Amino acid sequence: MKNYYVELTGIGESHLNEEEIPTEDLNDNEALIKAEYSMISSGTELSRAFGLKKGFSYPVRPGYCMVGRVLEKGKDIKAEKGDLVFVNAPHASLVRRTHGNLVQGPLIFRLPQDIDPIEATAINLLLVAIQGVNLSSVRLGSRVGVFGLGNIGILVACMYKKLGCDVTGIDPVQERCDLAKSMGIEKTVCAQDPKEFLQKAFDISIDVTGLSPVIIHCVENTVNYGEVILLGSPRQSYECDITPLLSMIHMKNLTVKGAFNNTTPVEAVSGSNDSLENNLRKVCELICNKDIDISRLISKVIDPKDCEQAYYDLMYNKDKVNLIVYDWRNY
Repeated sequence: MKNYYVELTGIGESHLNEEEIPTEDLNDNEALIKAEYSMISSGTELSRAFGLKKGFSYPVRPGYCMVGRVLEKGKDIKAEKGDLVFVNAPHASLVRRTHGNLVQGPLIFRLPQDIDPIEATAINLLLVAIQGVNLSSVRLGSRVGVFGLGNIGILVACMYKKLGCDVTGIDPVQERCDLAKSMGIEKTVCAQDPKEFLQKAFDISIDVTGLSPVIIHCVENTVNYGEVILLGSPRQSYECDITPLLSMIHMKNLTVKGAFNNTTPVEAVSGSNDSLENNLRKVCELICNKDIDISRLISKVIDPKDCEQAYYDLMYNKDKVNLIVYDWRNY
């Protein structure tokens, strides 16, 4: 059966290619899924598209946020033929996926019937956001500083707001601050260096940028006995004297937590809500109930053949473009 897929072939270079893939003899835990939409990750995916990720080579098939329908399935797949599902799959019109394969992405997750399939492509972004929120010691009225108002930062801020926190978003780009305000984050600070605006303001500071100077700002602006959550993935080198940072953490009795979301267990464990399955259900509820209006973050829904322009816009027009979704329904 013919499959169309996006492939990165060099720095800033991408193409829509085609191939034949076998669709017969599915294993018991396999499914054949026809894609409807997939979302470009403006973090991990862009780092590959423009060679920012170290030790990386081309060609590669990017993407891990797909929504599609089950065409065929093995007997152990819970979803039925025709069901709408979410899978961690690369950008392609057709995928053959194994449920429980940790390399591919562990779940073929059946989506609620009333979910918007375009908005559902943001599930992975919400999963990243909820990891940082769930790891923090939130109390009603906690003062929270969200450093970085990209898409995940805004989602994090909205989740803290829903939990009854006093939330401030910090970002140097006015358009991002304005977007956050339009989604209910009334307090924002638009500044490259927020020192003059903030002074030990937060019980919880969460970095969503992965930038070392921003992490230092988080530590500086957290109260004694507060928490610093590292949600962003550090990728760029940064040279400094680390002793003042460690001294602040030590003298202020701060708790610093890493929040890499791939460490979350897949299946629910008795006595704990910390699992991929539970988080998937929670973020689907947020989408379906419009607790977070994902549609405000989606800038474009495009034909996959325009992939190279999409990556360019996400890289160089960040002030105007947030999320881009591929529409696979005509392939």
